[in-house]
Amino acid sequence: MASALNSKINPPGTCLGSKADARGGAGWRMDCDPEMHVKMCKKIAQLTKVIYALNTRQDEAEASMEALRDAHQEELQNAMAETKARLLQEQGCVEEEALLQRIQALESALELQKRLTQEALAESASCRLETKERELRVEAEHAERVLTLSREMLELKADYERRLQHLTSHEAPLRGRLPQESPDTKSEPGQGPEMQEVLLEVQRLRVENQQLSKDYARKAEELQATYERENEAIRQAMQQSVSQALWQWQEKESDLRKNFQVQESALQAQVRKLEGDLEHRGRKISDLKKYAQKLKERIQDLDVQLKEARQENSELKSTAKNLGEKLAAAKDRMMLRECHGTQKTDDMKTELVSENEVLGEENDLETDNLHPQQDQSYLKECPCMKGSTDTQTKKEPSVETEYMKQQYEEDLRKIKHQTEEEKKHLKDQLVKRLEDLVKNHTVEIKSVRSSVEAERKKLQKEVEAQLEEVRKKSEKEIKQLEEEKAALNVKLQNSLLEVLRLEEFIQQNKARPTKAEERPQELGCQRCSILETQDPCLKLNETSPRGEEYQDKLAAEEGTSSDEEERIKVSLKEGSDPQPPLDSLWKENASEIQHLQEDWQSQKAKLQAQVLQMQQALEQCASNYREDLQALKQLSDLEREKLQHELQERTQQNQAVKAQLEASHQRALRMLEKARHQELKATEERLKKESSHSLQIQHQAHRLELQALEEKARQELQEERERMQAQQALLLESLRQELSEQQAACSGHQKDLEALQAELRALGRRQASSQCPGDSKDHTIATEERGGPGQAGFPPGAAGQGPSEGCRLWEENAQLQDAVRRLRSEVEQHQQEAQQLRDQRRLLEENQQAQRAREVETLRQEHRKEMQAMVTDFSSAQAQLQARLAALETELKDSGEKPGKGASRPEDLQLIGRLQTRLKEREDIIRQLTVRQSGGALPTCLPGTAGSPGRSVHLHPAFL
Repeated sequence: MASALNSKINPPGTCLGSKADARGGAGWRMDCDPEMHVKMCKKIAQLTKVIYALNTRQDEAEASMEALRDAHQEELQNAMAETKARLLQEQGCVEEEALLQRIQALESALELQKRLTQEALAESASCRLETKERELRVEAEHAERVLTLSREMLELKADYERRLQHLTSHEAPLRGRLPQESPDTKSEPGQGPEMQEVLLEVQRLRVENQQLSKDYARKAEELQATYERENEAIRQAMQQSVSQALWQWQEKESDLRKNFQVQESALQAQVRKLEGDLEHRGRKISDLKKYAQKLKERIQDLDVQLKEARQENSELKSTAKNLGEKLAAAKDRMMLRECHGTQKTDDMKTELVSENEVLGEENDLETDNLHPQQDQSYLKECPCMKGSTDTQTKKEPSVETEYMKQQYEEDLRKIKHQTEEEKKHLKDQLVKRLEDLVKNHTVEIKSVRSSVEAERKKLQKEVEAQLEEVRKKSEKEIKQLEEEKAALNVKLQNSLLEVLRLEEFIQQNKARPTKAEERPQELGCQRCSILETQDPCLKLNETSPRGEEYQDKLAAEEGTSSDEEERIKVSLKEGSDPQPPLDSLWKENASEIQHLQEDWQSQKAKLQAQVLQMQQALEQCASNYREDLQALKQLSDLEREKLQHELQERTQQNQAVKAQLEASHQRALRMLEKARHQELKATEERLKKESSHSLQIQHQAHRLELQALEEKARQELQEERERMQAQQALLLESLRQELSEQQAACSGHQKDLEALQAELRALGRRQASSQCPGDSKDHTIATEERGGPGQAGFPPGAAGQGPSEGCRLWEENAQLQDAVRRLRSEVEQHQQEAQQLRDQRRLLEENQQAQRAREVETLRQEHRKEMQAMVTDFSSAQAQLQARLAALETELKDSGEKPGKGASRPEDLQLIGRLQTRLKEREDIIRQLTVRQSGGALPTCLPGTAGSPGRSVHLHPAFL
C-alpha cells in the first residue's frame, strides 16, 4: 500500500524532473494550491489508519480465535472432569451394589439355611413318626401274641378243670361204695396201699407243679434282670454320648461365636466405609451445588457482557456509517479536484498561447525599428518561429495531460491491484489459520477421545476385577454358610436325640417304683400257673402305657417344635420386611417364650394326668388280679379237700387217669415251654431285624436327605452365579449406554464447535474484507468469558442321674437359646442397617438424577440462547461490514476521481517522502507483528514506534 502511494505521488522514471524542467521556466510551481497537498497528506494518513485498523481487526480475530481455542480446551477439560466424576460415581454405585448383593446373598443364605433346617426337622419328625408307628405295630403284635398265649393257657386250664370235674364225678360213687365195702376191706388188704400211692402221686404232681411255677418265676426274674442290665448299659452309653455331644456342641458354639464376631466386625467396617462414602458424596454434592451457583453467576456476568458487546456493536455500526459518509464526501471532493485540475490545465494552455503571441509582436516591433534589412530575413524566419512556438505550445500541454492521465490511471490500477492482492493475502492467511485451528481441534478431540477410551477400558478392567473379587468372596461366604448350616443341622439332630434320650431316662426313672411295687405281687403269685402265664401280659400292659406315654410326649414335643418352627418362619419373614422395630421383636419373642412355657406346663400336666391314669389302671388291674388269686386259692382249697376225700376212695380209676394226666400234663408243659422259647426267640430276632432295618432305613434316608440338600445347594449356587452374571452384564450394559451417551454429547459438542468455527471463519472473512477498526480488548474478554465452562430354641431337657445334671443341662440349653437369640437380633440389626443404606442410596440417586436433569436442561437452554444470540450478532455484523465496505469503496472511487488544484511544492514532496518512509516502516512493523502473532505472541505496541514524535500519525477518535 505504501509503495502504491509512493508510486502515485512520485511516479517512476524522470517524470518529476521533466515536469520541473518544463514548468520551471513558467513558474507555475509557486502558484500551486497548498490545500491539495494537505488533503493528499490527510488522505494518506487516513489510508494508514485504515491499514492499521485492518491489522488490529486481524489481531482481534486472532485473539478471539485464541480465546475460542482456550474456551474449547476448558470445555474439553470440564467434560473430562465430568466424565471422571461420573465414572467415579458409577464405580461407587457398583461398590454399593456389590455390598448390597453380598448382603442379599447372606440373607438368602440364612433363609436357605433356615429352610433347610426346617426341612430337616420335618423329615426327622416324619422319621420319628414312622419309627413310632413301627414300634406301635410291633408292640401290638407282641400284645396279640401274648393274648393268644394267655387264651391257650386259659383253655388248657379249663380243660384241666373239666378233667378234674370228670374225675370227681367218677370218684363220688366210688366214695359212696367205700363204707358199704368196708367189711370187705379185710378181704382186700391191697386196696389201702394203692390209695396211698395215688395220694402220694397227687402230692408229687402238685409239688412238680409248684416247682415248675417257681422255675418260671425265676426265669422271668432272670430275664427282667438282663433287661435292666441292658437298659443300664444303654443309659450309660447314652449319657456318655450326650456328654460328648454337649462338649462338641460347646466347642462348635465357641467357634461359631468367633466366626460371627469376625463377620460382625467385617460388617461394621463395611458400614463405616459406606458411611464414609456417603459423607464424601454429600461433600461432592455440596461442591457441585456451589459450582452450579458459580456457573449461574458467571452466566449472569456473560449476559451483562453480551449487552455491553451489543452496545459496542451498535456504536461500531454508527462509526461505520459516519466513515461511509466521510468516504463519500472525500470521493466527491476528489472528483471536484480532478475537474478543477483539468480546468487549470486548459487555462495554462490559453495563457501560454497568449504569451507567445505577445512575445512575437514585441520581436516584430524591435526588428522594424533596428534593422530594416533584417526585416526580410526576420520576416522569413518569423513564420517558422511562430509555427514552432505554436506547435510547441500546443504539444506540451497535450503531452502533459495525456501523461498525467496515463500515470493516474496506472496508479489507480496499481492501487486496486495491490488492494486486491492484500485482500487475497489476508483471506489466505485467515483461511490457513482457521484450517490450523480446525486441525488442532481435531487433534485435541482425538487425543481426548483416546484418553477417555483408555480411561474407560481401565475402569472397566478395574470394575471387572472388583466384581471377580466380590464373586470369590461371595462363594467363600456361601461355602462357609453351607458348612455352618451342616454343623447346625448336625447339632440340631444331636440335640433332638439327646432330648429324647433324656426323656426316656426320666420315664424309666419314673417307671421304676411301679416295677418295685409289682415284684412282690409277682412273687406272691408263683403258686398259680395261671398267674405265672399272665405275668408277661401285665408286663406288656405296663410297657404299652409307657410306650403310649413316650409317643404322646414325642408327639407333644414335635407339636411344640413345629409350632416353634412356624414362629421362627413368621419371625424371619417379618425380619425380612424393611426395618421392623426392635420393640415389637422383643415383645414377640417374650410372647413366644411365654407361649412355649405354657405349652410345656400344659404338656407336663397332661403327662402327669396320664401317669396318674396309668397308675390307677395298674392298681385296678392289681386289685382284680388279687381278687382272682383269692378266688383261685379258695377254689384250690376246696379242690384239695375234695381231692383228699376223693383220692382216698378212688384207687383203681386213678391209675389209668394218672397215666393220662401225667402224659397230658407233660405234653402241655413241654408245648408251653417250647412255644414260649420260640416266641421269645422270634420276638428277639424280629426286634433285632426291625431295629437294624429301621436303622438302615434311617441311614439311607439321612444319606438321601444329605444328597438332596447338596443338590439344592448346588442348584442355588448355580442360580446365584447366573444372577450375579446377569447383574454384571446389566451393569456393563448400563456403563456402555452411558459411555455412548457421553460420546453422543461429545459429538454434539463437536458439531456445535464446528458450527462456531464456520461462523468464526465467515466472521473473519467479513472482518478481513471490511476496513473498519474496532475495540479488541472488550471483544476478546467477551469471547473468552463466553467460551468458559459450564431360630427358636429347643425345649429344655431334664436331669440325668440326679438334679445337678438336670440343672446343668437346663443352663446349657438356656445359654444356647440366648446365643441363638443374640445371633438373630444381630442378623436383624444388620438387615435393618442394610435396608437403611439401600433407602439412603436410592434417595441419593434420585436426587442426583433430578439435579443432573435440571442442570442439563438449564445448560441446554442457555446454550441455545447463546447460539441464537451469536447467530443474530454475526448476521447483523456481517450486514454492517458489507455496508461499510461498500461505503469505503465508493469513497475511494470519489477521492481518486477528484483532480488536484495545483502542483505540489518541494516541502510537500519532502513531507510525502517522509510519510512514505514511515508507511514502509509501519508495514515492516505490521509484518513482524503478524509473524509474531502466527508464532503465538501478541502485539505490544503498534503506532508511534518509529519516526519522530513531531511527525507521528495520531488516530482519529472515530476509528477508536
